[in-house]
Amino acid sequence: MPSPESDPGVRITDKPCPTVAQDVRQMRPPTLPATAACASCVPDAEGGREDTVPPQPGSGVEAGRFRTRNVHGVLRPTTVAQVVAAVRAAGADNRALHPVSTGRNWGLGSRTPVRDGATVLDLSGLDRIRETDVRRGYAVVEPGVTQGRLAAHLAGTSRIVNLTGSSQQTAVIGGLLERGVGLQRGRTEDLAGLELVLADGTTARTGWWPGTAGTVIRPHGRGPSLNHLFTQSAWAIVTAAAVRLMPRPAAVRVLPLLLDERRPERGVDTLRAWTDQGLIPANAKIYDPVAARTYGTPGRYLAHVCLAGDQDLVRATTEIVVERLRNPETGLTLGPDTAADRWVQQAYAGDADPHDTLFLRKTGHCAHCLDRARGLLLFLPIVPFEGAAVRRAAALTRECLAGVTTAPGITMNVLDSEALDHVVTLGFPPENPTAVRDAHRTLDRLHEAFARDGFAVYRTDIDHPLTANDPGPDAVLRNLLGHILDPHGVLAPGRH
Repeated sequence: MPSPESDPGVRITDKPCPTVAQDVRQMRPPTLPATAACASCVPDAEGGREDTVPPQPGSGVEAGRFRTRNVHGVLRPTTVAQVVAAVRAAGADNRALHPVSTGRNWGLGSRTPVRDGATVLDLSGLDRIRETDVRRGYAVVEPGVTQGRLAAHLAGTSRIVNLTGSSQQTAVIGGLLERGVGLQRGRTEDLAGLELVLADGTTARTGWWPGTAGTVIRPHGRGPSLNHLFTQSAWAIVTAAAVRLMPRPAAVRVLPLLLDERRPERGVDTLRAWTDQGLIPANAKIYDPVAARTYGTPGRYLAHVCLAGDQDLVRATTEIVVERLRNPETGLTLGPDTAADRWVQQAYAGDADPHDTLFLRKTGHCAHCLDRARGLLLFLPIVPFEGAAVRRAAALTRECLAGVTTAPGITMNVLDSEALDHVVTLGFPPENPTAVRDAHRTLDRLHEAFARDGFAVYRTDIDHPLTANDPGPDAVLRNLLGHILDPHGVLAPGRH
């Protein structure tokens, strides 16, 4: 397999790589795009603000207020060759590297390593959209490319990127590798291929790549399918990904549905039945009464059901759903249009929003200051798509609240007709040591309580990582592959 530097289809131009000692001084910091200022940003005379590089690990500034890790240093490569050099040098020095894309893994540790002593490899300077093909439906992007930037790049074309509900300043590749959830589908479905640097500095690719695996995008290809060995994995550093793009829908309609106040589980079961029978797509979002405040319906469970595609199909499905809402047994009623306003509609349509309106509305802060301005922890379990299970998960969450911790917001993302992922958002004032302590006590309790009920987490924070001793049918093979691919534990030790 040719290296990424020599493959003409990728069109990389790398400059000679400096020594690793020089890298610390010469690798440029990321250039942050302008976004809307929030109350915590200092405006200049024109009402804008001067962007600065976000705080680095070791400063103790990240949204979760986890234990501060001692960080050996920060490297900021801008080319694949520099990544290779950094990995080889780290292996020779028996020094750990902790790679991050843009580092906006809020509530789970942001860019902070799991263990002390690691060097952070900040990949946000690899920020090129190398290639897009709207006819065949793919883009090749590097780790520093944000979902908002890719969405803007595709504006006016026949394709969109599957945006998530997080900030548009978060990385496309970061969401793919963490198996995040998009507004239209799971991010794992967007992954076509990966470009890797292994722990010994070898470069490799997995999955489908333009010019090498046929004209039709088939991520699984022939033989063993290797893409997902490297999602939620510390076995390689990803320097680029081939990302599948979705057709731009001719029509988009997001229906805001209010669930029965006294028995919200009835509405959950109706949504499952509709998903199971194909009336609505498997991408609905359900917000508990705290999370629903973002959309102007506090005190009520709210669901967003997105109907997208052919105009006649969207119109007909909307009419069917609205007609079925006349039956009180559904446990659902049509909410106000303001609960799915134009910003919501545009996000589902794949449109870029340079002002990050929904994110500002959810958090009160912009992407550049969230780590220092807000206390935030996330707990992310998978729960059966059943009304009774949703009620049980809500009760468990309430039972786990410790001390001064306030009720969290819970967003439930439909994965398919069987499963909901829960995003439990614990907010706290970061300047209050008691609130920080109690939020972390709550997080520990949530992990213990949900595990007892069989609700497994699907993403972990830096204080609750997957370990070699964790049970599971793949534990033996996972540990064996880890020892083969990274025998000295160079890459993100402890992360996965």
